Amino acid sequence: MPQQYQGLLSRRAAAIAVFAAIPAFAAGGATLLDERFAGAPVDAGTWEIPTFKASGDGTFIGRTQFRVTQNSGLPKTDKHGAMIPIETFNAKEPSFLGTEMISAKEFAVGKGLDVKIRAKMNSAMHPGIVGGIFLYALKPGSDTIHDEIDFELLTNRPGEVQTNIYANEALGVGHVVFVPYPTGSMADYHDYEIKWTAKQVSWSIDGKEVRTTVESVPTEPMKFYFNIWAPDAHWPGGFNAAIQPVTSASANTVLDYLSVESISIRSIEP
Repeated sequence: MPQQYQGLLSRRAAAIAVFAAIPAFAAGGATLLDERFAGAPVDAGTWEIPTFKASGDGTFIGRTQFRVTQNSGLPKTDKHGAMIPIETFNAKEPSFLGTEMISAKEFAVGKGLDVKIRAKMNSAMHPGIVGGIFLYALKPGSDTIHDEIDFELLTNRPGEVQTNIYANEALGVGHVVFVPYPTGSMADYHDYEIKWTAKQVSWSIDGKEVRTTVESVPTEPMKFYFNIWAPDAHWPGGFNAAIQPVTSASANTVLDYLSVESISIRSIEP
């Protein structure tokens, strides 16, 4: 999560060295999730949004309150897919109103999982917004110790995407590597892929592997998340003071949305 990128060249070199020693895997196992969002409502049996429980429960992040089940429904869809929006007005308090959509079930790594998502940010017109595509689980009894494997789309850096990973670690810096898009930008549809085994994780964009690691690899089950939000100044790389929430519904604007066309999760056969 939040960190300004440093050391890309050295990290790439390390990733290349690791990759040379890693066995190949094929995604030929069982289909655990296969969803196409275009033109149909989001399935309430498969996806949920957070339920507000108490202050500090994770429904508020940066400068953004996520929609909660008490007053919102699942994201709407259009002919392309699920539209996961961030708006400038929140009726409960002065903040942005973002969205988090979470899988109803957890996914265990087993022999490995192959996760494929086709998605884009609707635009990168407003710097200071983050679109998240990630596996995530908090450890029981903790509000900060967690596992995570992610792609994060920062509109401050539309030509590249952030990859990150945590294994039984506190929220915060993590292990960030930014990678450029092979073509286009985050405002174009891309195929994002995570291959996760108990010993390694790799990230691919449009079929091209962009990062591999055998360090800080989580092994416990995680749910899948999509979200969109605006960081505060504690994350300088994601923050933009030029965008601000508004205090009246009449001034509300949809700043951006993460458009998700599809997701599939399959087990990996070695």
